[in-house]
Amino acid sequence: MLQLQEKTDCHMEKPSAVQRNSSFAIACNHCCKGSAMPRINISPKPKRKRQWDPEKMKLAVQAVQTKAMGYKKAVKMFSVPRTTLSRLAKCTGESLDSVVHRPLGRKCVLPPEIEKELVEYLLFMESKYYGLTLMDVRRMAYQLATRNEIPNPFIKEVAGRAWLDHFLNRHKNELSIRKPTGTSYARVQGFNRAAINEFFDILEAEYSKKHYPADRIFNVDETGLTIVQSKIPAVIGKKGKRQIGALTAAERGSLVTLVCCMSAGGSYIPPMLIFPRKNYSDQLMKGAPPGAIGKVHPSGWIQAHLFTEWFKHFLKRQIQQNSLQFFSS
Repeated sequence: MLQLQEKTDCHMEKPSAVQRNSSFAIACNHCCKGSAMPRINISPKPKRKRQWDPEKMKLAVQAVQTKAMGYKKAVKMFSVPRTTLSRLAKCTGESLDSVVHRPLGRKCVLPPEIEKELVEYLLFMESKYYGLTLMDVRRMAYQLATRNEIPNPFIKEVAGRAWLDHFLNRHKNELSIRKPTGTSYARVQGFNRAAINEFFDILEAEYSKKHYPADRIFNVDETGLTIVQSKIPAVIGKKGKRQIGALTAAERGSLVTLVCCMSAGGSYIPPMLIFPRKNYSDQLMKGAPPGAIGKVHPSGWIQAHLFTEWFKHFLKRQIQQNSLQFFSS
């Protein structure tokens, strides 16, 4: 066994071309004690696929199948590869177009017609507010393959994540991964053709009477503001300490309701803030927008009497002027 001489520096020489091109890590067992050097990954050169004219290939296949000429002459005349011509000429049970334009690469697990039905089903369920998750789609792919007796490499009764990525890539013009917005059942039920047509009929009749300008058309809606920091940012602290705390508001989970109103022309009515309290204090409105009003209710939500208070607040800003308002239900 050869003995390595001790050196102050690493005894390894410059790696050869074979070592540089290898995907394995190169380690020095003497002074590096088996610690792996950075892995060297070299992307392979792109393969040259289908470097021939499909029309010329069709003529060459037809000439060979009809025995008008041999392989050698057809290759030279039509400038097509010999191996490809030999393979395609043996496909006698298919049309020339399907043989020549056959897609490259592995066959998909699910046939195109089944994938098309799956895409249509996913879009249909999403339109009904019952979109399927990534795991649901993977389970459904496995069920489609087993019920149609299609050979598949799926395990654990679910398609792999690689299949899902390729499926989304094949249908990237129709499908994408989205994060849905929570929608109440009442809003879903109200969003239908009959309700929308009725709304626009009323709007057209009202607008034709007064012809409101843009700055007299208002949209009113409410939203909830959290008063607790949703995500605490990272801080710098003592290394090794088990836990680092940060002060947060005690009213965790409480919301402040904000009633907003803005016109199509860009002007806005100062908002009304509803705090989840029983007693009102002027300190609650410290730093609020100019002209805003504050109200309190134990739930922190808008109530019928509070909406009346907001409407009076709106009329003070719009005296002797007709306006058209849209209220969100």
